[in-house]
Amino acid sequence: MSNMSQKADTYTRWTVIASGEGGGRIASQFFTRSDNPGIDDRILVMNTNRADIRNTISRMETHLDDGEDPWANHALEFGSQQGAGNFFVMGQEAAREDLDRIVGSMSQVGTATDAFLHTATLGGGTGNGSIPYIIDQFKSGLDSDAHEGWMDSTIHTALAVWPYYYEAPQRQFNAVCGLSRLLRSSDGSQNADMVLLAANSHLSDDETTGTDYSEVNDQIISAIDLMIGAGRETRGVIDVQDYVTVPSQIGAYHFTPAVATDLNGDLFEMEYMFDKAAENAFVPMDVGTSRVTYAVVRAPESMIQNGDITEPDVQNAFNDWKRKHGLLGASGMTSLTPKQERGTDVDVLLLLGGFDLDPLLDHSWEEYEEYKESLQSGRSLGNGQLSATELGRIEENLTEYIEINEG
Repeated sequence: MSNMSQKADTYTRWTVIASGEGGGRIASQFFTRSDNPGIDDRILVMNTNRADIRNTISRMETHLDDGEDPWANHALEFGSQQGAGNFFVMGQEAAREDLDRIVGSMSQVGTATDAFLHTATLGGGTGNGSIPYIIDQFKSGLDSDAHEGWMDSTIHTALAVWPYYYEAPQRQFNAVCGLSRLLRSSDGSQNADMVLLAANSHLSDDETTGTDYSEVNDQIISAIDLMIGAGRETRGVIDVQDYVTVPSQIGAYHFTPAVATDLNGDLFEMEYMFDKAAENAFVPMDVGTSRVTYAVVRAPESMIQNGDITEPDVQNAFNDWKRKHGLLGASGMTSLTPKQERGTDVDVLLLLGGFDLDPLLDHSWEEYEEYKESLQSGRSLGNGQLSATELGRIEENLTEYIEINEG
């Protein structure tokens, strides 16, 4: 991992907090792929299972600086149980049990960070249980011995990955509950400042085993690189505060990335590039139902300096694209970001927010209801307890949020 550049103070500082095996896989690929100075080496992987976290660390070790101890600087085993039994309540309880240690590790790896990117897969128990709880503790005014004052103003973004549609009903149940808990706390207030959604089945051709996540994770990391790259070292800046302010005000703070890369800037019109990106949204959705839209265009520095692509070009093309899709009333911004590459290849990221969630939830709702019925019939959850009242509140919060953002 490269050291921070001399211009480090011009970048928004992000810290990646990954919990669970799926989140750990994504975080480890940041080490192998990303040289974004917005993140640098500010990555913490957490798990309740030592074997799973050891697998994550082994993927990271070859990309760490010589002599750096990954266990001391980038890893945390939390909770007294080995694993969460694929039930989110167990992951939440493990985080509650070790909250001070979690916050202390977050503080150590992310000193004076501007934003946390919390990463978890929603089908499991550890990340899906712990991440919404940890964010909620920060948002409700964290009372922890490990809490530092600078963390009070830190923005909490969540990257949440939906399980394959064919996976077991319990995993679909976890996903529905996890989405609700990321969006809203138990009292109905907003939880995460921004929820970024990606669906495994929508990003991968593998509908048989689901064992190779590298294709999905590569796409996710490309989107995060583009999103974070739109920080302070850009023309027409979109920074993390811009991503969260208006969406929070209108109750439309769930997003999905839509990405197109390596488009020939000499050959293609900008509006066409936005169309190509929109075709690659990370979840099933109707683009026309979006209530918030951001566009990040990354182009070679030489093209920008030569005036081949300008801020007005990007803004005008984006307005035309929004008009075509009936989105002129949608809030949003554009950013033009340079990259230190030769040639004419242009990358485009659309962040589409506040869209109708029904196309995503339709893939899981029947399984959610099936598993809920089994819980009501007395299914054993090991040491985990989920009362009918708690589940009803989770479901009610999600239903209310969906109604605000109906297409």
